[in-house]
Amino acid sequence: MRNAIHKLAMKLGNNPRAALIKMIQGGLIFVFGVLMLMVADRVVVESLAQEIMALFGLILAGCGVLWTLIGYLSMSVLRIYHMIKKKD
Repeated sequence: MRNAIHKLAMKLGNNPRAALIKMIQGGLIFVFGVLMLMVADRVVVESLAQEIMALFGLILAGCGVLWTLIGYLSMSVLRIYHMIKKKD
């Protein structure tokens, strides 16, 4: 298990350009999810469709936050970990 986590950390921390792209994609997904929440609240009439749209917006916003977090960690923490372990 530890070896698998080490391999994943080395893989993610090795490419800062891909990490930045993940961060930007996550931010855009989050913004789209929040936009869906706003549309569901202000434009769609109260119904089951409004609730489903709001739920989908929440799920999208949550996925965007997670994707951004992965990109951020790949850019910072895992990059530092990669540089420390590379010298060993």
